[in-house]
Amino acid sequence: MNKKVKALLSIILILLQLISLGLLGYSLVLYKGVETFYRIYGILVLLYLLIFISYLLLRSIKKKNKSAFIVPLIMCLLVSIIQFGGYYYLNKIYKTIDSYSDTKNTASSSLVTYNKKYKTYKDLYKAKIGIITDSSDVEGYTLPNEIIDELKLDKNNTIEKYESTMELLYALKNKEVDAAFFSSNYTDMFYSLDGYENIKEETVVLYEKTKKYESKENNSTNTTASLNKPFTMLFIGVDSSKDGVTSGYNADVLLLVTFNPKTLRATLTSVPRDMYLKTACSGNNYRRINTVTWGSSSECAVNTMEKLFGTNIDYYAKINFKGVVQLVDAVGGIDVEVPYSFCEQNSSRQWGDNTITVLKGKQHLNGEQALAMSRNRHKPNDGSGAGKQMAKHCASYNEGTRNDYTRGKNQMKVILGIVEAGTKLRDPNQAINVLETVKANFQTNIKSKDVLSLYNLAKSIVISDNTNLVNIQRSQLSGYNAWHHVYEPSSKSYPAVTIPYTGSINDIKKEIKNNLSESNNNNLIKKTSFDLNNPYKETLVGQGKYNQAKINTLKSMSGYTVDQIKSYASTNKLKLSFINVDNNQTVNISNWNDYNYHSQKEHKDTIIDQLSTLTIYVKKKTVVTPSIKTEETTETIKTEEATE
Repeated sequence: MNKKVKALLSIILILLQLISLGLLGYSLVLYKGVETFYRIYGILVLLYLLIFISYLLLRSIKKKNKSAFIVPLIMCLLVSIIQFGGYYYLNKIYKTIDSYSDTKNTASSSLVTYNKKYKTYKDLYKAKIGIITDSSDVEGYTLPNEIIDELKLDKNNTIEKYESTMELLYALKNKEVDAAFFSSNYTDMFYSLDGYENIKEETVVLYEKTKKYESKENNSTNTTASLNKPFTMLFIGVDSSKDGVTSGYNADVLLLVTFNPKTLRATLTSVPRDMYLKTACSGNNYRRINTVTWGSSSECAVNTMEKLFGTNIDYYAKINFKGVVQLVDAVGGIDVEVPYSFCEQNSSRQWGDNTITVLKGKQHLNGEQALAMSRNRHKPNDGSGAGKQMAKHCASYNEGTRNDYTRGKNQMKVILGIVEAGTKLRDPNQAINVLETVKANFQTNIKSKDVLSLYNLAKSIVISDNTNLVNIQRSQLSGYNAWHHVYEPSSKSYPAVTIPYTGSINDIKKEIKNNLSESNNNNLIKKTSFDLNNPYKETLVGQGKYNQAKINTLKSMSGYTVDQIKSYASTNKLKLSFINVDNNQTVNISNWNDYNYHSQKEHKDTIIDQLSTLTIYVKKKTVVTPSIKTEETTETIKTEEATE
């Protein structure tokens, strides 16, 4: 090999190594969570290798010994390949992580009708079209208003406005409006409500539009939050049969996580989906907790949980149930102790040949089975729509206690199973595959720099005692069943709801506060005893025995005296009005001498907290005028008496 060829090859290889070093250096700069010293030190070592190998190559040009040129040639190629590989993996991981905190949300709205004589929006003429007034709801307000302007729907139709989604849904069902705007994911949002189980088959979509918006919630991250300090995160499980997490959905999993990097201790608090409490949106009215994500935003869920547990939530992460299936499959399945045998519909809500069955005991679950375990809360023929379906497809799977609390425990098992499986990943390609697979069904407001700061956490775990890795305290909010006892004015129904215990809330608050404390708190130390005859059972915080008065709801005033009604209104701080139904005029009455009780405006069993007035409709009594006896009549009577 002549000198010119050697020189040309040397220059090419040196440039190749220099380019690969530059690219690797660029990717290392992105990883700001890793100590600057180590990143600079690594680049300096590689730079030294470049100089050293370049020197060997250039020096070997004049030598006739082939090995003197081939050895540095191979070294240069190997270093270049390693540097290019490092750049490829580091850059790909960074881009994937960065995509999770995308600030764009995809909103999709549909114009829906129960009247099947309408085929498209063009068939609407002199019709009533419903829309909500909540300007924060992109899919229920912002995008529908754009559609109305775009299609000129207000030209020949009347636009009716409603304060809440439930009021609008009721109005559409009861034909108060001919069509209404909802999230395009409306069938997933409403199918579990009483009376709307078949909404998909009963309705027609007249028009649909999808558009991307800049997400306000992603830009509201706490700027002082850090994964290197005690932090809180709200995990939201999105109940949707479609891919994606940015359209309307039910939050069927709400898991509040706190983590203290100093003590390597975490708390996991599950909030059952039917919890009924004041939310941070909708005028602070009572709503089922799983509906707080209607409107394509996590903001209401985050603010509601902050208020409920008295803590700031630094981050949120939402994952579609489809994403759970993909995630579990991507990590190779999970090992879980299944408490009872059961069957469920699959992730697309299909039964028949697609029915998922899982047996009791230690099982290795795939994605569909893990999701089924996370969702299951019904038995065959338990009175619910899901129970009826189970009775058709798997009636024999009826063992075990099943409710929202059991489901919350199962969800925690699945989450911990995923974490355990994730820690066993060794192949970088598999790790990247996991990140890429879940990306479409996952979103968070954690920025890339915060994710990278987990390096320091991982380092502290490696050098710490292994027992700290399982230092997790599980909590679950508990309450009492109030189904058929609480009336919801917006839906005009008695929804299946649970009222949380104040004692449970306070116990969880205390646990969260202790874990987020910067100091070493003795309250964090847990003690237990070991007995072969009595297996250890983990205690869930928030599941104690609580005595609490039932929530105060409005009584029917029928049968009450006027004084009793006045006393009741005064005690409950309600502004009392008596209105004559005949002329709709307010009247002052002190007793029932002149009036009869007719009805009351506010519905019986409405939560008193939500009321400010009590309106009693009354009807004036009919005065019966006695007949007047005439002289002729009197004479006739007297004559008859004489005859007798």
